[in-house]
Amino acid sequence: MNYNDARSLHGIRSASLQFVELFADIRHDISIWKDYQNEANRLRTENALLKLTRQRLQEALLQQRRLQDLVKLPEEPKYDFIAGQVIGFGIEHGVRSLILNVGKADSIAENMPVINGDGLIGRIISVTDGQSITQVLMDHNSLVSARLQRSRESGTISWAGNSWLNLLYISRDVPVLLGEEVVTSGLSEIYPPNLIIGYVSHIEQNEYDLFKDVRVNPAVNFKALEEVLILKTSKARIAEQTSGE
Repeated sequence: MNYNDARSLHGIRSASLQFVELFADIRHDISIWKDYQNEANRLRTENALLKLTRQRLQEALLQQRRLQDLVKLPEEPKYDFIAGQVIGFGIEHGVRSLILNVGKADSIAENMPVINGDGLIGRIISVTDGQSITQVLMDHNSLVSARLQRSRESGTISWAGNSWLNLLYISRDVPVLLGEEVVTSGLSEIYPPNLIIGYVSHIEQNEYDLFKDVRVNPAVNFKALEEVLILKTSKARIAEQTSGE
């Protein structure tokens, strides 16, 4: 019996030791799992912060590029300009416009041309101390005296509600090329010459019409405007002007 009891006790001890070892192993595995979880959470947090930092750096880089493009002005004449940012869309009935974060306190006046590095955006139509409103080219009330770069033929840029601009009053006898640049003529009281408006995208001619149907793709992407330049030209008038300039 003593011999049997000793064997039983040995078996119990072995089983107990195995259970203790298993429990210790489980605790160790749980501890390692918790460490892994903590490390995974730390890495996820770090990754999120890195992504956020990367996004901020990317945005800063894009802004820098936009600002570099913003100052690509015609070489002659030299212009003084005021930099501004688009902060909203205008709410004037029947007028497509943008709200800028600069105004009278920044020497902004009505009828100053508004551009960016791509080309002409429009003109200032209203000014308060800290803000101003820009009427864009893609507006029914906007008319701009323009000319074809190659032939130097003058016409008028207007908008009829489409994704393009119309170049009006180009004689049927004037040669027009697809892709030809259209610029401001300098014949108005508002816009100086040679500001890029857009590029000829469609030409149509009817034998009974005196003028060609010329469509122009605007140089400016009006859906992605953030920074602008307001030109301080001698032609800008603070007094009210007609929209047909």
